[in-house]
Amino acid sequence: MSAVTIEGVLMRKVFFVVSLLAIAVVAVQYYLAAVGVFSGSHDGFVFHGTSGRIVAPIVFLLLIVTAALARAGKKTIWLTVLMLGLLVMQTLIFVFTGLIFGVGPDTPNPPVAAILTVSLHALNPMFMIWVGVVIALRARRLAFPGAGAAPDGATATDAEAAVSPALDRPAGPPPTS
Repeated sequence: MSAVTIEGVLMRKVFFVVSLLAIAVVAVQYYLAAVGVFSGSHDGFVFHGTSGRIVAPIVFLLLIVTAALARAGKKTIWLTVLMLGLLVMQTLIFVFTGLIFGVGPDTPNPPVAAILTVSLHALNPMFMIWVGVVIALRARRLAFPGAGAAPDGATATDAEAAVSPALDRPAGPPPTS
């Protein structure tokens, strides 16, 4: 390996694992929110809130650090920062809804506009999962450059083509057999 050291290769694999962990954290958050909804009390949201305030920020910060150490490229690193920003947005959705409409968790019969606004809290993680998958695809391509290679004569899928430029590497000549 000429340009990439053993430590660099290892860090790229760590970045890939952390990218998968970030997706899993968002998926678990969805599950824990469902537990809260179907438990019928505010106590059901304890694990969801704790995980969202402690576990998710740690994993997303780790995602940013590992992307930088793996030299994932500017676009990919900015996507990891976007993940953290979307996490912050999860809290801001509640804060802004409360400030704009003067409602809180115990407000009886909140206005429909407040319900529609705070419901963005359920849509935002869908975007987070999408961004997380894009990051994971880029991390996989970075960590395992030959793993997704198409057979001779085959072309990359649209999804693969959309992911590959994000590595911020200049396109080189095609590999020779």
